[in-house]
Amino acid sequence: MGFAFFFFLSYLIVSMFIVMRKKLNIVENTFVFLLILFVNINVSWIIFEELDLLTVTEDAMKYVGFLLNRSMILPMIIVVYLNLVNRSLKMFKKVLITIISISTVIIFSGISILFDLITYVNWNFIYDAIYFGALHLLAFYAQKLFRKFTFHEVNYS
Repeated sequence: MGFAFFFFLSYLIVSMFIVMRKKLNIVENTFVFLLILFVNINVSWIIFEELDLLTVTEDAMKYVGFLLNRSMILPMIIVVYLNLVNRSLKMFKKVLITIISISTVIIFSGISILFDLITYVNWNFIYDAIYFGALHLLAFYAQKLFRKFTFHEVNYS
């Protein structure tokens, strides 16, 4: 059931990204996706394998659900988040989008526990919230720096 649920979620989030009006261009979206994917895979490796703060299921189908959540759903949620935040002008709306995005990812962690994809050993939802908040901040500021250093207007006259 965990695999089917996370497959559906990944399909839904990618579809939502495809049909939404994007504020970021394809290079920025790709950069953010790959950065978050890189950071998330490495941090999850440290948390799961090296520190043993969480355990991952041994069942192959459940493990694929875990991989979909880690490698597809989380980076795509953050890419969608950045497109929505950059499109909004009011600070209240930006904060609300941030809270909704982090809450959504925390709910997906809870669903992972419910379907026995992961088990908390020395971990809890507060650590998840801190980690996901840090990922959102990293993506936000990395995208700003990327835009600052790569896209300059060129005057051809």
